[in-house]
Amino acid sequence: MTSVSRALCFTNSREHSHRLFLLAQAFGGVNVAEFSSRYGPGQRRKILKHFEQGKIQLLISTDATARGIDVQGVELVINYDAPQYLRTYVHRVGRTARAGRTGQAFTLLLKVQERRFLRMLAEAGAPELSRHEIPSELLQPMVPQYEEALSQLEKTIKEEQKQKVA
Repeated sequence: MTSVSRALCFTNSREHSHRLFLLAQAFGGVNVAEFSSRYGPGQRRKILKHFEQGKIQLLISTDATARGIDVQGVELVINYDAPQYLRTYVHRVGRTARAGRTGQAFTLLLKVQERRFLRMLAEAGAPELSRHEIPSELLQPMVPQYEEALSQLEKTIKEEQKQKVA
């Protein structure tokens, strides 16, 4: 597996971005940050600067927050939540392959989402995409670490909810 220095991951909501950020942080192995309206403009600029410098490898964001930003050196775009509209898809994947550079984009889909997503791209005349299925036996060794990360996520979310009430 090749090492990616900068990957941009999109979700469809601020809540999904936050939870995915907390999960990736608990799972470990990557420097991850959340880019959302939870932070003020100054903090977001700092996060972007660290991302461009390679101090952050994975930046998780919603479409709304990422609109209008131009980040250099994005090698990989991950659509964690499938985009609902073609323009959203184009906007997301356009964050890679800037200035003549190449990049990759992956969209994670459930079986029930696949037909609609592929039809949307076909109707727009997009070239056919490669399909990559991950065999469960490759993921099996990560299950204990993932379950621990999920447990940590649950604790963190409960703690955050307590702090909101207080």
